[in-house]
Amino acid sequence: MNATHQFLTDLLADKRIDETEVPLIREYVFRDGQVNLEDVRLLVELYCEARQRCPEFDDFFFDALEAAVLADGEIQPAEQFYLLKMLYSDREVRSRERDFLLHLRKRVKRTTPEFEALCREALAAPATNWSVGGR
Repeated sequence: MNATHQFLTDLLADKRIDETEVPLIREYVFRDGQVNLEDVRLLVELYCEARQRCPEFDDFFFDALEAAVLADGEIQPAEQFYLLKMLYSDREVRSRERDFLLHLRKRVKRTTPEFEALCREALAAPATNWSVGGR
């Protein structure tokens, strides 16, 4: 088991992230001084797998995600994948997630048609009772 997988397993053992765990997450994410795509993957996994998240984690999550996604001024396809996972993994598009998308859309230097389509669909979707197929 690699270190990241072990970190996820340990943190999510109780399926919650509380305020005492946020400093550990912050330290792990910034261990090399910056937030990269691997850190985004970890954060999105934590966000999606935790049944309960404290407000401190959500604040850190959205700030770190923004820093990583906007680092080069564009939202790359791999970054879009993690945005989609964040939005749709729990079968609910939350108001904080919509606000985050709107914020990203304003701050990104250059958008792509794919990112615009992602925003358009997510912002128009009902909070629940939507389907992307399957089940």
